[in-house]
This record gives sequence, structure tokens and C-alpha cells, in this order.
Amino acid sequence: MSDLGARLKQARENKRLTQQEVADKFGVSNGTISGYERNYRDPDSDTLAQLADLYDVSLDWLKGRDKKESEYTLPEDVMVRIIKEAEAEFKVSLQDDPVVESAVRELVQHLAKMKMSVNKRNQ
Repeated sequence: MSDLGARLKQARENKRLTQQEVADKFGVSNGTISGYERNYRDPDSDTLAQLADLYDVSLDWLKGRDKKESEYTLPEDVMVRIIKEAEAEFKVSLQDDPVVESAVRELVQHLAKMKMSVNKRNQ
């Protein structure tokens, strides 16, 4: 996956956001976000930076200069495994409630970022 549109789509999906949700946050149409992801239009540099921040990815990754998504972003398969383990442990379903699932994802991401930051300082 090397083109900007595909990376924008992957990053959005990893954050479990719809195109409409992103469009609403930016005050643009769903078609604008779709156009970015389909490489029909390019976001300006400010918008691209804001998208990178929203998706928790680096600009270098979005532009294809850096192969890893973000040092602080857990791969989707790892996140799914964590959520499934929590569901099994507590015998609940987290994936049927998008608010709960989103909160769990944000908590895990936040804890991972904190731990990685501490590890970097200690090296």
C-alpha cells in the first residue's frame, strides 16, 4: 500500500471512523473525504496534517516515506485480540456497543503510548 488515498483509508478504518464522521469533524462533504481516499483529489498540507493527527499516524507514513504506521499505533489484529480477551475474561460483548468498544480502544492506545514513551526515556 503506497498511495496516499489507500493510506488515508487504512488509517481511518483503523480508527474505526466512517467517512461521514471524518467529514463532519472537518466541516466538509463525505465526497471530499471519499475523493482523498480514491486519489481523485489531494488534501492541502494543513488538512493532511490534521488527518494525520486525527488518525494518530505520522505525515511520513501517510506520504509513503515511512513504512510503519506509527510507533504508537497498535495493529488492528492486536487490538481485536485484546478486545476478545477482555470479552472472554469478563463474559461480556464489547463489540456490540460502539461507544464501549471505542473507549476500550482509546484506553489501550493511551496505555501503549505511555508505556512506549517511558521505555524510550529509559533507553
